[in-house]
Amino acid sequence: MSPTISLFYDERDDKYHENRGSKILYWLDDLGAKPLSECGHTEHGFLFTGARPIEDYKELVHNFPNLRDRPEERLPLLQLDSVLDALAAARVTVPTPRTWRLPVDKPLPDNLTFPLFVRTTQSSWKAGGRISRVKSASELEAEAAELRRAFGWDALILARAWHDFAEAGKGVYGPIPQEVRVWIVDQVPVVWSFHYAQVVKDPRGFPPHATDLQTLTDLAREVGRAFRSRLIAADFARQKNGDWLFIEAGPGSCAGTAHESVFKAVAFRLCGKQFPLQADSLGGILE
Repeated sequence: MSPTISLFYDERDDKYHENRGSKILYWLDDLGAKPLSECGHTEHGFLFTGARPIEDYKELVHNFPNLRDRPEERLPLLQLDSVLDALAAARVTVPTPRTWRLPVDKPLPDNLTFPLFVRTTQSSWKAGGRISRVKSASELEAEAAELRRAFGWDALILARAWHDFAEAGKGVYGPIPQEVRVWIVDQVPVVWSFHYAQVVKDPRGFPPHATDLQTLTDLAREVGRAFRSRLIAADFARQKNGDWLFIEAGPGSCAGTAHESVFKAVAFRLCGKQFPLQADSLGGILE
């Protein structure tokens, strides 16, 4: 008989969620999740916790051997470069922007093509949430310098081929792409949600057509097989020509969403249960 899986959360995340208007801890409370301090030493469960350094996470779960994810399962999903490495190692071929890695104090690659989207391995956002379309080497160097001021002087910069995405709507800093977050539980794509639901309430292009959802399911299944994490959040964006691109993936245990029913369906699935998901134009079932 399979062990009963309980849900837990890290009490330290309370202020983080409060500051961002996230209701995830309230939703977990609705589902009977408990703070980690109430977890028994041998209890089986899944832990929702923020994206802190891996050493912090190792210490957090050290005394709970049956708590998932394990540090080695979480680590490959914490940064985009390690995500791309894991996909390559598993021979996963999903459409994704061509990406160049730019270490500090190294010359720019000779084969760079412009325009580019520039980010760090951990984040695609600069101060204020602006995203820049870099059109030259000088603009690239200025962009990299700004990102390193924000994230650390030795931050690895990723330059990605620029793609024109279909617009879901407008935000404070410009167009919002038609981007979908697919929630993968035990390597199976389970549900989807519009990634920017907290910004655009009535996005264009949603819900996606059934053929789009099938494409997202197929792409997410490929991504999922590269990792051992029980819960993965994989993001895909639709180009103006209708094709979907894989953007990034991360630990689902610290991924955000504004869709309550989608989140609760994911959490229930981790426990081996079914939640009556109330699908709408912003999220629904993939299976």
